[in-house]
Amino acid sequence: MFRYLLALLTALLVVFWFAASPYERAGHQVFLNGEILLPGSGSAEAIYVRDGHIAAIGSRQDMLDAAPWGADRIDLDGGTLTAGLIEPHTHPLAAAMLGAAVDVSGITYSRRTDMMAAIEAAIAQNGPSPWVIAFGWDPAMIAGLEAPTRAELDAMAPDRPVVILTQMMHEAFVNSAALEAAGITANTPDPAGGRFERDAAGEPTGRLIEVSALRMLMEAAPEAPNAAIGYLLYETLNDYARAGYTTIGVAALVGRAHDPLDLFARTSQARHAPINSILYTAPERAQRARSLWQDMDQERFISRHAGIKFWMDGSPYVGGAALAEPYARSTFTEQVIELPAGWHGELLTPEDTARRLIRDAEARGLQVAIHAQGEDAIDAILDAIAAESSGAIEHRLEHLALITPEQIARAETLGVSLGFFIDHIRFYGHMLPDLVGEDRTARYMPVGQALAGASTVTLHADSPATPIDAIRVLETAVERISRSSGLVIAADQQVTRQQSLDMMTLHAARQLGIDDETGSIEIGKRADFTWLSANPLTVDRLSELEVRGTWVSGRRADTRAWSRPALLHLIKAGWAVLFG
Repeated sequence: MFRYLLALLTALLVVFWFAASPYERAGHQVFLNGEILLPGSGSAEAIYVRDGHIAAIGSRQDMLDAAPWGADRIDLDGGTLTAGLIEPHTHPLAAAMLGAAVDVSGITYSRRTDMMAAIEAAIAQNGPSPWVIAFGWDPAMIAGLEAPTRAELDAMAPDRPVVILTQMMHEAFVNSAALEAAGITANTPDPAGGRFERDAAGEPTGRLIEVSALRMLMEAAPEAPNAAIGYLLYETLNDYARAGYTTIGVAALVGRAHDPLDLFARTSQARHAPINSILYTAPERAQRARSLWQDMDQERFISRHAGIKFWMDGSPYVGGAALAEPYARSTFTEQVIELPAGWHGELLTPEDTARRLIRDAEARGLQVAIHAQGEDAIDAILDAIAAESSGAIEHRLEHLALITPEQIARAETLGVSLGFFIDHIRFYGHMLPDLVGEDRTARYMPVGQALAGASTVTLHADSPATPIDAIRVLETAVERISRSSGLVIAADQQVTRQQSLDMMTLHAARQLGIDDETGSIEIGKRADFTWLSANPLTVDRLSELEVRGTWVSGRRADTRAWSRPALLHLIKAGWAVLFG
């Protein structure tokens, strides 16, 4: 009897192992029985794909005739195939690691008591790490959300470090144990571009402001095993594919890991990686990144180190964006983020440093992506590019909350592309008048104006600052509706569905320097596709769209939680956690 049971179990394991086998790329494929969107407003009935590239586009019968006998027929089941959607500015390592943090986001919660209860529950659990990290606290998203104090967190966890990160990751609240672990005292100088808030006696209050201050804190946190982070990262790459993305632009590897460059290289270059990835690093990591990426096999997908990323200013929601005029005076700016009268922000990167970074990048043939929210920051970086760039490389400006028409025109003259963090409108539109006033709210995130004055304009979600969701990004640019108030923000900056789709495909490919390979459905390009349940240009509501699948170079992304690659990553992670 035992032998029969053992044989049955073995047979089941073999069947499961083969069922979990990842999808392979077929030599010949015909996509048919759906609508296929071509550049502009064109469409086709079918596509013939040969060895991962688009070989022919036309009628159903013509494509069947073009393909050899035995070619795979991929039934779109009445859905719509678009060029693969592209997220040009995101942080997959941070998204992976914060996915394991305590969720206290305004997307999930609406009451402070529930958020604090979630943190208390995590403290009580005594998890594998001595640090308790919560993510998503957001007084800009939730009106009246009172900041946690150092004393309050000390009472909850007198011995364990507790860190609460805000949704935009430009601010944190910590307890005494976290400050002690990081060596932050009354005598610790503020890092360049950041600040440790202090009380009247000069003692840190537990509030940290801007990226450099947060980085100094988090460097003291214990590192998780790379195999465990690798599993979380692999699953996050799958999350992008599940959301409809086929390519991501990684705007610096933000996140605590032993060797983030090596980890990302191995995970994104795994044989069945679900997406293309274009990497931008901090300037000091650029040389090593180049050495890691130069010998990579790029036949199965696109994986490259494109350049560097730095911050010209910070987040508007902590007063970090460098504006031309002062922030508005309101309860939010005076009492929540405590900005002094007349405050209009400061540059995080001095202009001479920005010029040096541009000059060094140009000498090495690297593209530069620059975080710039306010008009002063945008002016300063455009000055630096004008002084140091040859014009041969299309550098990038990112987020662009208050870019002006004059700056848009100047960026176009300098050959600089523009990327908009459009989710500001959805998640923060309700409080923009309190932050920058009515007049500037009426021109906030001017995507429509940019499209009229620039050749390359893109949309991004900057995950984990907002959740990974391509359809939401597409819809937000079109509708510009604030989630909380239901009001349309700057209606004259709305764009058409076609324009929004173009910004998430061909424009994004151009910004990443890969438009000769992907970004549109054209003969000769890679077979990078997103399969939707309906046509995004004609469906009644964009929110009704569902992502049915994606293909990268003709291979369908295998996002099943129990696929063989996912299980192998999980086994490695479990082994690392249990046995070190």
